[in-house]
Amino acid sequence: ERLEAFERDMDLFSLTADEVPVWERIRFNTFREIRRQNGRGQAHTGTGEGLREHLRGIYLWAKNTLFRNPFLASDHEFLFFGHPRRKLEDDGYWWDLYCDPIHVRDELNYVHIEPPHNLSHKTPARTPNLRYNELIQFTGTLQRRIGLKHPSIPDKVVTRLRNAESEIEDRFDADVDLVEDTEHVFHVRNTLLPLYKRLLDHLDPAVVVDVVSYGDETLIEACKHMGIPTVELQHGVIYDHHYGYSYPENETKVMFPDYLLTFGEFWAENTRFPIPDDRVIPVGYPYLEDRLDAYDDVDQREQMLFISQGTIGHELSAFALAVDKDPRIDHDVVYKLHPGEYDRWRDDYPKLADSNVTVVDKPEPPLYRLFAESSVQVGVGSTAVYEGLCFDLETFVFDIDDADVLRPLITDGAATLVEDVEDLAVGIDSGNKQKFDRRWFFKSHAIDNIVEELKQIKSK
Repeated sequence: ERLEAFERDMDLFSLTADEVPVWERIRFNTFREIRRQNGRGQAHTGTGEGLREHLRGIYLWAKNTLFRNPFLASDHEFLFFGHPRRKLEDDGYWWDLYCDPIHVRDELNYVHIEPPHNLSHKTPARTPNLRYNELIQFTGTLQRRIGLKHPSIPDKVVTRLRNAESEIEDRFDADVDLVEDTEHVFHVRNTLLPLYKRLLDHLDPAVVVDVVSYGDETLIEACKHMGIPTVELQHGVIYDHHYGYSYPENETKVMFPDYLLTFGEFWAENTRFPIPDDRVIPVGYPYLEDRLDAYDDVDQREQMLFISQGTIGHELSAFALAVDKDPRIDHDVVYKLHPGEYDRWRDDYPKLADSNVTVVDKPEPPLYRLFAESSVQVGVGSTAVYEGLCFDLETFVFDIDDADVLRPLITDGAATLVEDVEDLAVGIDSGNKQKFDRRWFFKSHAIDNIVEELKQIKSK
């Protein structure tokens, strides 16, 4: 609320350069950086900026000219931009959890483009008709490195951004260079926009489907220039104050997808989207629906599953250690790391590494198997907590920063808020039956719904 009051007081949504809204391009990363400097952890490990990373990027760029080159694909009705992080499934393939269940149905004429994740791609990928995005991404990077298409930010915009920087320092004790950030995102726009337009002209899609829209504003801008409707598939938790989706009343985001397909009706209840309500459409979550059936025969045991995230890992791991040592709680404690924590958790949470807590720091066993065999879950702000409820887990929300993400679950009686081990021990022994309407959160027949909606959008 303080962050939104700041942007309102500074009238940042009115800020434009060359008729392009400035604030919506830097809003998400600005707020994330302010939160980071105020003690929030790191969600994902970055790739670095050293010589090795640059050489790897050049190699991928050169390889993409011949291998999975999107400009060598033919026309398709649907163009998917998938999620870069894949998951290894039991069939030995790496799946894009949000797109591959749709692709496997094979009812849409599509091509799927994947950006690199940490300068690599997982193989073998389950995705048919897969192309990579290095030619666009790294051609833009190369142009920026040699100084091509550098933006010129008007003086009046620079002045307002500097004033906003001072206000951020006063209100949040954070040092954020908004001018540099604006120059960067506009430089990215200048280099990528012509490339995306060229790709769209070549593939001639009727609809573009994107899994994560924030950060892809230039892609969406190219689609709008060419009159191509854009659709986002929900990929995670959406909540009030999620800066990728939630916008203040009477404000909007110009480069937001035309449609948002959500997991269920619940997700539109607490968020002010910058598109009309009838374009926020509940369809379901195909991967979850499939996995519920796959683990139906797994026996549940006295196991307590902690769902970690990089932003709250220090606090949650300390809580898990306290729970494991408390004699009143006889559950086996399992701490499931977020994939973004896999490579650094021993340094970040050294006490956890030296404990008796079982730490899951790799794709196996799968998260859904852990859900199926557990009886209790503890989390803070993860989408996974909603998914765990579909496995009938007794659910507790640890009351630290970011717990407001799961506040609706507490309000609806599907989860219990706990501040310490005492609360958790009492909650487990209370016998209170939590209630969770799965279909309200995750609509049934997801693939049928998604295919139908995409076809309808194409026909409009």
